[in-house]
Amino acid sequence: MKNRKLIIVLLCMTLMMLTACGGKDKAKDEEKKESTAKVQQTEEKIIKLGSLGFTTEEFQTNWNEAQAEMEESGEYRLESLQVENSEFKTNVSEGLILEGIVNEGTNEVARVSLVKKYEEVNGIEDSLNQFEDTIAAFFLLVAATNKDEKVQEPEISKLMSQLGLVNDKEEPINGKGNLNNVAFTAKETERGLVITATEKTNK
Repeated sequence: MKNRKLIIVLLCMTLMMLTACGGKDKAKDEEKKESTAKVQQTEEKIIKLGSLGFTTEEFQTNWNEAQAEMEESGEYRLESLQVENSEFKTNVSEGLILEGIVNEGTNEVARVSLVKKYEEVNGIEDSLNQFEDTIAAFFLLVAATNKDEKVQEPEISKLMSQLGLVNDKEEPINGKGNLNNVAFTAKETERGLVITATEKTNK
């Protein structure tokens, strides 16, 4: 009788241990699945956002090297790019903002935009002066995002024309153009003129 009770107790303990082990294995499996799902989500996000092929630090270096070649004053030099919630934002000059989106998984820049806020001006000369810094920053944006291939001024001028930045028509700016592996868009919005650089797709 005692032996039978002992066997029953041992069986119960064995079953409890097996159940516990099974629970641990199940927990491990679920943890593994969650980890795989997170990796897949990150990969999908990277694919969706694209990548310009450089980190924020590399972009800052590219920009400042191009700036040093273009002008000596250092007016458009980037001192730092602080990333918060996968985004960065800094003032290039008065009324001109540089902002971007960064892939969390790779720390690579997915999108960079120049945003020029419109101001009330009188006359064509004032209007042109308002966009002097925008054109200068646009040249830097193109040079910094085409880090592997040095771009020439005629190429940038052609791109400006494609984007409608040198268009004398009264129509709102809304253009697209590509240079090497970078796609550019320029559009007038409620925020002002927004010029954006993203990874060129094959579509």
